[in-house]
Amino acid sequence: MEETLLIDQTPEDEPSAEVDVLICKKGDLCLGTRQWIVEETPVTLYFNGDQMITLMCAGKHLDELAVGFFIGEGWIRDRKKLQGVSVDSERGVVDVKYEGDVGSRDKFWLKRAITSGCAKGSVFCDVLDELLSKPVNSEVSVRPDQIWQLMESLNRFSSTYKRTHGVHNCILATTDDVIYYRYDIGRHNALDMIIGRAFMDDMSLSDKLFITTGRLTSEVIIKAAQVGIPIVASRHAATKLAVDLAETLNLTLIGYVRGSSMTVYAGKDRLILEKW
Repeated sequence: MEETLLIDQTPEDEPSAEVDVLICKKGDLCLGTRQWIVEETPVTLYFNGDQMITLMCAGKHLDELAVGFFIGEGWIRDRKKLQGVSVDSERGVVDVKYEGDVGSRDKFWLKRAITSGCAKGSVFCDVLDELLSKPVNSEVSVRPDQIWQLMESLNRFSSTYKRTHGVHNCILATTDDVIYYRYDIGRHNALDMIIGRAFMDDMSLSDKLFITTGRLTSEVIIKAAQVGIPIVASRHAATKLAVDLAETLNLTLIGYVRGSSMTVYAGKDRLILEKW
């Protein structure tokens, strides 16, 4: 399996810090030591100069995060209308310039559902209404062993997770190759980064897979369906609403991808089940 387009990461680039802690174990002494923990950074997103929302994140790939977030809100649809993204990492500010007026801050909060995403999860109710009328259409299929191989690749990538155990990891892939790898303190942030990067690269997602370490919630399904990702898999479980939405939106949803087993919740027709 080839692994392409990954962002190189050195310890100096990691959003982590070393702190003094006390480790206590049952029936044993408490010992002082040094431990790595993940950084948490507030980043304020602007749209055409208007302040919209402040997200908590690990502080990496902020241009992708902003673009992916506004795609998820239904504000960005046309790659040609994206005029630019300015990032001020020191101030924690990102401004997305997009052609046309898509609404005001009042409208932004008018029809919003707060979801179970880490840091801050939210989706437009209008987005879900629109998705229900346009299920995902994809002819891609995948073997179970390809899912296991992709999960193994994901588990190898994150030095930040290995040092801190404080981030969610995800990859975008074909059935055979890893395309992008991203991580963040919030699983929806990591997905927004993947979506934003693919949008800026003008990449079709209709034949791609999203593999994550986070829970499979309704928000993850909505974000994936909105950009046409047909297969979503995780090493953790799915919620009932996520399964219901995956079935309605024609997504293949796979959880508990661990070792040599997995649970297919929805979209079983995309799995190649003959002996491999």
